Amino acid sequence: MTETTTRAKSPRTLEAEALERATAVPFVAKADRAPLDMLSFATTETCELSCVFCHFNGPNAIKKAKTIAPALVEKGVRELSPGKMVYFAATGDFFQDPNALQHLRTTIALGHPVHVLSHGQNMPPPLIDDMLAMGVREFRFSVDHIEPHQYAKIRRGGELQRVLDTIDYLTERKQAIPDINVEINCILIGDAKERMAEFTEFWRPRIDAINFHAEYYDSLKFRSVFHVPEKRNDCHIQLYVMPSGEITPCCAMMVKAHEEDLTWLPDIREVSLQDAYDRLCDMYEDPDSELGKICSKCQWWIMWSEVKDGATPYMKTIRFDRRAGWLSRVPILGSAAVWAKATLNGLTARR
Repeated sequence: MTETTTRAKSPRTLEAEALERATAVPFVAKADRAPLDMLSFATTETCELSCVFCHFNGPNAIKKAKTIAPALVEKGVRELSPGKMVYFAATGDFFQDPNALQHLRTTIALGHPVHVLSHGQNMPPPLIDDMLAMGVREFRFSVDHIEPHQYAKIRRGGELQRVLDTIDYLTERKQAIPDINVEINCILIGDAKERMAEFTEFWRPRIDAINFHAEYYDSLKFRSVFHVPEKRNDCHIQLYVMPSGEITPCCAMMVKAHEEDLTWLPDIREVSLQDAYDRLCDMYEDPDSELGKICSKCQWWIMWSEVKDGATPYMKTIRFDRRAGWLSRVPILGSAAVWAKATLNGLTARR
């Protein structure tokens, strides 16, 4: 008689297997080809932190130090219709870019609102005041724990109190500038998923919204999702300009572009935004293209899945200010600072 027993699979393993199955089902991709209404810049790869999960500056990451030229940022911004949101972040931290304020001034002068994502470690009051004076109103910070020790273990080199001080100062400035919006991104690593309610109450008196995100790993896969969709859906092609000048259509390709030589991606030096968008849409729809081959194995499509119990598989947003009609601007890479503007059902409103 065989005494071998089968160990029960964990919920996390079952979840991963279900996502693998949903992704592997034959799927015919169709790009939405919507009008360009947003643009996102990851302006620098430099960061003073080394977050445990980061593919760009983590302890096992390939370290790079590229920073995009201001002229390329201005080129892209000029091609976007005035009034459209421009997102500034980094695959490091935006404020490690020596041209960060120049990018913001140029963009606002050209008629665009801006959204800034940072880990919030190096934003002293004079820097915040400069941004507020030029018209910056949207701020988002990557904070993955509410306990200083756990925060420091996740975001190596960072201190929770520094970002809390930054948020406190923005809260103080809201007395004179009430339209300041402050949000937190929290990646569900460690015990965060089990403590979402506790995290929510910690942040409730401090910010306007918290965005809980599933954790991506191995570039293309997810864990700690909010639910597993029954079937696969299309992604929405969007434009993310990397520090190298390469333009990627999504977050997964940002990681790939950092780790691999993807010279087939369009480059902002060589093409217009519209040409880049059209080319990326064409590649997305072609399963034999370089992009299509990657998409066939990629799980980032869950970003655009339908809402169930108040969350997409990828994200759950909790707003504390109850703004009517507010569209949450959803950061895609969490600690790596690039994001999309999205509604709660994952469909683009705008990384």
